[in-house]
Amino acid sequence: MNNKARGKGKSSTGRRAQPAPAMPQAGPWASPGETEDERRPGIYALLFILTREVTVTVGRLGRLDFPGGCYVYIGSGMAGVETRIRHHLRPHPHPRWHLDYLLPHGKPAAIIAGHTSQPLECPLATSLSRQFNVFRRFGSSDCRCRGHLFHHEELPPLESAVLDAFRDLGCQPLILPVSRQQDPAKGPARRRR
Repeated sequence: MNNKARGKGKSSTGRRAQPAPAMPQAGPWASPGETEDERRPGIYALLFILTREVTVTVGRLGRLDFPGGCYVYIGSGMAGVETRIRHHLRPHPHPRWHLDYLLPHGKPAAIIAGHTSQPLECPLATSLSRQFNVFRRFGSSDCRCRGHLFHHEELPPLESAVLDAFRDLGCQPLILPVSRQQDPAKGPARRRR
């Protein structure tokens, strides 16, 4: 089954979103077991790039076509957002979530996360679905959202829209950049936004 994305690519004001300014980095994430932060609940947006079109079999969704470009996946980790993010950054022989099937084909670019015990994953996805191409049912098998995976040609508008949506929901975003040299098991460095 092929899934085609639909959307606008503009901000809610009708203007193209501006890139977020660079922010200074804070200290690195602690390794598992070193901090209670990793068990704090929260939401996240994992931004990644596909350098070319790929066709991937995604669990029960079947075979889906993903054009090259920039993507953001919206998720939550109510038992620990940092632990959930680390899960996605590691390779998996037996994928559990939809993102686990797709992410090995892409290059993670950044992660935006926020600590909250409120169920804000779906409101965040709904906000982005008004602005960007959405892959229907991807990441939303346990809710009524159109989807939790969004596509755009450029990364800065996605990042800017995610930051705005976090703030609109009253959730302080942390920008967590991902580098090639980074050990995914240790997680990305933090910087407050």
